[in-house]
Amino acid sequence: MKLREEHVQRICKTVLSRWKEKRMIRAKAPDDVLLAKMIGEIQKDFQREEALDREVEALMEKHSREMSLSQANARVLFQKIKDRLAEERGIVL
Repeated sequence: MKLREEHVQRICKTVLSRWKEKRMIRAKAPDDVLLAKMIGEIQKDFQREEALDREVEALMEKHSREMSLSQANARVLFQKIKDRLAEERGIVL
């Protein structure tokens, strides 16, 4: 599920403020720098997942004839392939 940028920003601000309140971190950089890093990492993660989705779709397209003969559920198969590739590559979904 892709989140809108303002939601990602709000989540990151909340997480950062709670970490600081609970003294889970001692910031060595200003909040805006930390937030930018957090948001950047989340956006990179979304991009990795989108690339994984494209790869799974390409694999499914390549084997679409075999799938139609076996009556496989495309959505279930997509998720299984995605889960397996993500596990192999160390991507947390």
